[in-house]
Amino acid sequence: MKNYLFHILISVLIAFTFSCRKENVLTSSNFSIEFSNDTILFDTLFTTIGSTTKYFKFYNNNSGTLNVSSIGLAGGTQSPFRINVDGASGINFNDIEIKSGDSMFVFVEVTIDPNQNNLPLIVEDSILFNTNGNVEKVVLNAWGQDAYFHVNELVEGTWSNDKPHVIYGIAAVGYPTLDSNKTLTIEAGTKVHGHANATLYVYKSSLVVNGTVNSPVVFQQDRTEDYLLYSADSSSGQWRGIYLYDPNASFLKNAEIKNATIGLQIDTNSNNEMVTLDKLKVNNSLYANILTQGANVMATNCLFGSSNNFSAFISFGGNVSFEHCTFSNYWNYSRNSPAFVFKNYYESIDDNLIFRPFNQADFKNCIFYGSTENEFYLDTLENFNTTAVFTNSIIRIDTALDNQTVFNNCFVNQEPYFQEPYFWNFDITDSSNAINNGTTSTLLEDLLGRPRTAPNDLGCYEHQ
Repeated sequence: MKNYLFHILISVLIAFTFSCRKENVLTSSNFSIEFSNDTILFDTLFTTIGSTTKYFKFYNNNSGTLNVSSIGLAGGTQSPFRINVDGASGINFNDIEIKSGDSMFVFVEVTIDPNQNNLPLIVEDSILFNTNGNVEKVVLNAWGQDAYFHVNELVEGTWSNDKPHVIYGIAAVGYPTLDSNKTLTIEAGTKVHGHANATLYVYKSSLVVNGTVNSPVVFQQDRTEDYLLYSADSSSGQWRGIYLYDPNASFLKNAEIKNATIGLQIDTNSNNEMVTLDKLKVNNSLYANILTQGANVMATNCLFGSSNNFSAFISFGGNVSFEHCTFSNYWNYSRNSPAFVFKNYYESIDDNLIFRPFNQADFKNCIFYGSTENEFYLDTLENFNTTAVFTNSIIRIDTALDNQTVFNNCFVNQEPYFQEPYFWNFDITDSSNAINNGTTSTLLEDLLGRPRTAPNDLGCYEHQ
């Protein structure tokens, strides 16, 4: 009987010991927390001083306790955001223990007066979590001004110019499997801002941009305030750009696109509809200011300026016509790509060369120039013979232009003498070799609406 009682006592003591033992704390950097969201987006449209609250959770999915050594707002006391961690409010929190399989709530609040015009369009901060030396963050975004916000939505109708339009994710005019044959019209003077990787996407639909010379439509990034040491316009690739896929008839007139990854991409015109560009300026793209792939494009008085890679990449067939356009790249940093590339083939996944000839490719009264020795590259197969013609154009190239059926009265390496090309000003000076070297044109004015007089000047600007 005594032995029986002894064994019971030992069993109780063992059970009590295990029930009181603290769960093992994991200290290796191999262990960290997980989050229900990595970005918290406050998409409420404020019209007065506004405040709203959102939340997310962080989890410990490891077999042991984790100690989150610090949680805090990166912006500190200057942040418009406030946080509450597991019921406690503050800016910084230390030594938060979370057991295996547990989670904790983080509540986030923001207070912004969006009518303060000196605020950026989007106010951004982040919450930093330090666990075992692993620093992770949850991004916080809130609208800083009153605007129209398009967050991963289908759009059509008219975008007015009374407030800016901000794209977060994709604003789609038509979308595969969802819709097509829609039209988005953008009024003169409208400002369109794209957040990081944001795209204005047009699928088998129409985009109509109705800018005027004195009231252009501007497409740019949502960060409009300057960085600490350089201007907001000095950084390319701040948003994805405008992407037209198999579009219906579209028109972009008196507009500017800047600081995108690809300013304007036009792919595939299976219905033979035309994309018309008139008085369009595209600058400071990360990959290309304009990229066409089997597209139908008619461009007049357009500027495709500096880019990290290409001012223009015209490829894979279609019908293209560029008249009085300037392709000039004076990128401020090192660059190995020519300003202009024309390509009539592509490589398949099994490394075969697929010939994609152009039905028509005309370039008249244009300028192809830049800061390197070779700014013009025809990447074509031997089948290339009669589809492309360059007429009365200045071309900077390091080889001879000996194909007279392709190059008609072109001017090799004749300096156009732009006014301030490194500051995106490609208007020509009194000394320019572009003056009076154009062939007959039906265009009556230049990119700035100034009258053209015979004989025309080359490029998008007519010297006054």
